[in-house]
Amino acid sequence: MLTNFGKITNNDFLKKSFLNITLLLFIILCFGFPLANWESFISILIALYAIFLNKVNHNKLNWLYSIIVLFSLLIIKYFTFQPNIEVGEQIYSPNDQYLNNILPNKIVSEAGTEWKLLNQPFQSHPENKEPTNNPWAYSADSFFHKSSMSKRIKSLNFKNRYDFRVGVLNNAKYNYFAKDHGSYGAYYPLIFSFLIPNNFSSSEICWKGIIYIEENNTWQKYKNNKKKCIKLSGHLWKEKDKLNIYALDFDKNLSLSINIEDNTYKLISLLSILSAIIILLLTTKLNKEEYILIILSVISILLYMIDQNYREGSPPSFAGLPYMGRGNDGLTHYSYAREMVEALSNFNISEWLRGNENIFYMMPGMRYLYGITMPFFGESIFGILLIISLTPIIILKFLKKLFTKNICYFFLACFFILPIFESFGFYQIYFAKYSIEGFGAGIAMTAILTSFYLLWINKQETYSTYQLFYSTILFALAISLRPNFLPTILILLSGISLYLIYTKQSIKLLPFSLGFSPILLIGLHNYIYGQSFIPLTNSATIDNNMRNGPEIWNNCIQSIPGSCQQILHHINIWVSFTEPWYLIILACLLYIIFNNKSFIIDRIISVSLISGHLVFLFYEGVARYSHGIWLLSFIISLPVLKNNFIPYIIFKFKKYKMKNESI
Repeated sequence: MLTNFGKITNNDFLKKSFLNITLLLFIILCFGFPLANWESFISILIALYAIFLNKVNHNKLNWLYSIIVLFSLLIIKYFTFQPNIEVGEQIYSPNDQYLNNILPNKIVSEAGTEWKLLNQPFQSHPENKEPTNNPWAYSADSFFHKSSMSKRIKSLNFKNRYDFRVGVLNNAKYNYFAKDHGSYGAYYPLIFSFLIPNNFSSSEICWKGIIYIEENNTWQKYKNNKKKCIKLSGHLWKEKDKLNIYALDFDKNLSLSINIEDNTYKLISLLSILSAIIILLLTTKLNKEEYILIILSVISILLYMIDQNYREGSPPSFAGLPYMGRGNDGLTHYSYAREMVEALSNFNISEWLRGNENIFYMMPGMRYLYGITMPFFGESIFGILLIISLTPIIILKFLKKLFTKNICYFFLACFFILPIFESFGFYQIYFAKYSIEGFGAGIAMTAILTSFYLLWINKQETYSTYQLFYSTILFALAISLRPNFLPTILILLSGISLYLIYTKQSIKLLPFSLGFSPILLIGLHNYIYGQSFIPLTNSATIDNNMRNGPEIWNNCIQSIPGSCQQILHHINIWVSFTEPWYLIILACLLYIIFNNKSFIIDRIISVSLISGHLVFLFYEGVARYSHGIWLLSFIISLPVLKNNFIPYIIFKFKKYKMKNESI
């Protein structure tokens, strides 16, 4: 599909676009917002695979059946409607006067005492510093379902604070990390308020931790070290529509978990899943191979979540909300995005566009991707994970260009399961890792990989308008996420532009330029909000980024002690001296450049990649910075390895063997 846009008529394109959008809309209606669970994530992922692989079914009867299934589900939901549970969630601080003013006096007193008893080494900064009508934390879950506090939920059932997806935990002001606590150890105090509608009267509530229930005008404290249950008697509501329950989650050794049994919610959830499955079966034509790609992509995400939880000590992110590592850029990106989405929910578009900074310090792409996906996916990263889960489509398309079916399967096994080529970033778990940790590298790699696929043509092919337009849009996205791609992309764009001029296709420079033009928005933002002309960010030359600046190279030339050793250590991060396969890939790029038989596009791509590698002579070449360049270099080098390097090794081996046999 990615290379056939130019061959379809406008009517076909409009028809396909309509069906694609309708399919996504049907799946969304099955689950409703926020799409913050694995069922909706996998269903949307299947739909996206069908869309990008051109496997959406056009059979009208199948679509009619799908409409019947969807409307049946919506009617059942309408007639089984139950009032939502209102939730207020907030980082508790004894100094938050605006929150304390709305809490019952007993809750304020006991919460302060509980917090002091823990004697934590980190502060609990007050979230509210100005007068507000709602001192509870904002939750992106409430974007389409406005709440009087933080959010509205259909069912109260969570095992811990992370399972409940409490987004305020990823506020950048809560950034404490230390040797004893690590990046994930700070357990900030949370306070909750639950407004339980009276349709739950006579239900059983089970919990572990500390909750408060009002009985006879007195707040009763219930503290359970192990999960216990009580029945919510109808008299607790009295004449009220909703029962207010408060809960504290201060101590990680007594983490709060609550469950109120709700069979109606379970039934609706099951019907939503079944409806989505039926609709996907009716409207898509994916084959076994494509379903395997989807399954392996999801498994890669889960494997990294398991590894992060058990090996790195991160709180579990299986519910979709990652607890961003303290001190890492991911925390800042997520925190900024939450504030942007809150501004957007209040129709403050200017503040959303500002992105929390007048002049960008870090590259802005990730915060805006979060800012776009959060309204739909709530306090979760499922929207981000959808993007990187499409990477196997591009990998498979690259492989099919180069190898037979069996060899393609071998490389796919390496990409998903066997980390043989993981040094080059050829490993799906890395895409999951960077995205879950909140870094832009995963999506940037997917974007630039797709762009290179669109532009990597042979002598018999010509570029379509769509190829040029979409490739440059993705290049602009990649730069907004990972600035070290800038030299690679600029040289590639310059080379392709000259190629178009030389081959008398200058007219195609228009979509080529138009697609890349969004990159100008970064500089425009800095000029409008910061009154300064800064094309990207104001942090490009700080020591923390440019670890091996020109002055160090100058010191080495002047033989100042230690400077040359520092340069060698720096280069070893990018090209490990103990791993010769890096040098083999660089040699392949040089071979393509200087080989007279190489197609001009291959040469342009190789020159651009060499320039991308040279960046790491100055900037740190750690994996999340360099994996994108190495991955592209590895894939572009595969034809050379296949057609030249490996046959040459085999020839030399046979010659050596024949020589020994003759002796």
